[in-house]
Amino acid sequence: MPRKKTATLTLHCKDAPGIVAHISNFIFERGGNIITSHHHSDELNNQFFMRVHFDTEKLKLTNKNFEDDLAATASDYKMETVLSFSSNRKKMAVMVSKYDHCLYDLLLRHQYGEINADLSLIVSNHRDLEHVAKAFKIPFFYIPVTKETKVEAEGKQIEIFQQHNIDFIAMARYMQILSPKILDAYAYRIINVHHGFLPAFKGARPYHQAHEGGVKIIGATSHFATAELDMGPIIDQETIRVDHTHSVESMLAMGRDVEKQVLATAIKAYAQDQIIVYKNRTIVFPE
Repeated sequence: MPRKKTATLTLHCKDAPGIVAHISNFIFERGGNIITSHHHSDELNNQFFMRVHFDTEKLKLTNKNFEDDLAATASDYKMETVLSFSSNRKKMAVMVSKYDHCLYDLLLRHQYGEINADLSLIVSNHRDLEHVAKAFKIPFFYIPVTKETKVEAEGKQIEIFQQHNIDFIAMARYMQILSPKILDAYAYRIINVHHGFLPAFKGARPYHQAHEGGVKIIGATSHFATAELDMGPIIDQETIRVDHTHSVESMLAMGRDVEKQVLATAIKAYAQDQIIVYKNRTIVFPE
């Protein structure tokens, strides 16, 4: 059965009366039928945020003409808008090193149709997971990275992403710090995951440090990658309670589960245009 043709509009602007009615009428007058609509007013910054998902089967004009009309009406409110049509699925790349749990999870979710995007390729600085890519029939690009070759390697990565028209990137435990070159090229389009609920245990072997420190909560955070390491706008977070009976091994297993969960949640939200970034915060709308 063919998929229904839909579009998703996200927007933000200075708050003002009548925006919801204005946008709803705009879509209705052009033949669109709203499926879901969510909005949020931020009183502190006097900002308005909205996400509308609508049916375009009976749209009275072409996608391009609809975009042109939207640009004109957006100027009335000085809106920043993003419009996506279901006929133009986003293309996703995955960056990974040696840990495989997040990669397997994303590949399976993509295979089951849970991620509304095309998983186009995998880039890695090691060959360890090349067999996984082959098993799922996903193109795999091995680009080794050393201190001396980092600039050249990232240049190759960007070139590959551009050649394949990649829209966004998932860092599925890619154990390299990205430079401003690639971060700027894909600003707020690179999603990372880390053990964000272990702030006192940075660096190597964080779960071992946490075990020795007797922590009571472990967890993970998915966020947009920025130049400030692990400090980009947060998309999703989860925690798990632990106690003195948990071994390092059990904490590692629990950590893997929560890491892949928060990464997948962020990827799915981005693919479905549920996220708006404002300053260093995210507004994450329901589906």
